[in-house]
Amino acid sequence: MQEIKLRKDYGNNQSQEKWAGKFLTEDAYEQVISATEDTVIFKPGASLYDDVPLAYVVCDAYPDTKVIDCLKTIEETTTMGANASGPIDEKEMKEKGITEYKLRSPNSYHVKTKSGKWGMIAYANEIHSVMAGWKKGRFTGGIEMSGWTKDNPDKFEILKDISVYNEAAFEKVDPERYNSQKIFAETSISSEHRVGIVTTLSMNRYSDLGLGSKGMSVHVDSGDTEAGMTTMCHFRDGEYEGAYLCFPRYKVAIDAPDNSVIIADSLELHGVSPIRGEGTRYTCVAYCDRRLATIGQLGKTPKKIGKYSDGANLGEFL
Repeated sequence: MQEIKLRKDYGNNQSQEKWAGKFLTEDAYEQVISATEDTVIFKPGASLYDDVPLAYVVCDAYPDTKVIDCLKTIEETTTMGANASGPIDEKEMKEKGITEYKLRSPNSYHVKTKSGKWGMIAYANEIHSVMAGWKKGRFTGGIEMSGWTKDNPDKFEILKDISVYNEAAFEKVDPERYNSQKIFAETSISSEHRVGIVTTLSMNRYSDLGLGSKGMSVHVDSGDTEAGMTTMCHFRDGEYEGAYLCFPRYKVAIDAPDNSVIIADSLELHGVSPIRGEGTRYTCVAYCDRRLATIGQLGKTPKKIGKYSDGANLGEFL
């Protein structure tokens, strides 16, 4: 396995201030690592005997095309991904015909309902991203299947292979961290709410031709478990440049090959740089959402809200 140790750390606080919620530009990275073999990238600062991985790239991870063939059929978008969809731009809002809105954050906004009052739901820029698997219900507070999963059971069956192959890649390169996450999943999350160690999938499409998102703004995946790392399968269709997985704190970008799996510390600031060209990048992030832990010592009973719970307030959940 190729080993690369990073040398520079620009600081978490400084990187948060400069990049959080924003789209990446070329000054977000100084080094592009183009992996052509299994690779581990270590964070800077650790001792010779205590190297901490930032990310791994595992090549030739999938034995067939069933998963990528399925991902190519998924065209749905979402306006619920504020942390990854970039800042709200006044000019773009006008082009969409939205002239009356109220910012909830730099990356989300409220619109008025038919009654003339501001709605409770905050929207974000539209991105080509779909959630599959299980999540904490926005309106119920309980654990439930995503709407897409309920509507596409046949596709979800195919996508369950992602857990199998991503887990195999994870265990291959870092069995200790893989086992830590496996123990957490099996002791804290009901088997009804996961496939292997994976609770949730986030399927993403990137294109410079209007067929997908151009990039993904900088964020951290705050719901991911600290017991392990997040895995992402990566496929390329056609020729393109960019669409790197970037970590601006270390000014490094990863250019992964087709049919690979990236295993990364998603609690570090990261985003996807703009894609350029006629090709399309398909990814699926497979993660273990710690908020779905309901059993064992770390488990918590879901706090249901609104009409699903006595005395709860829908507003406090939204």
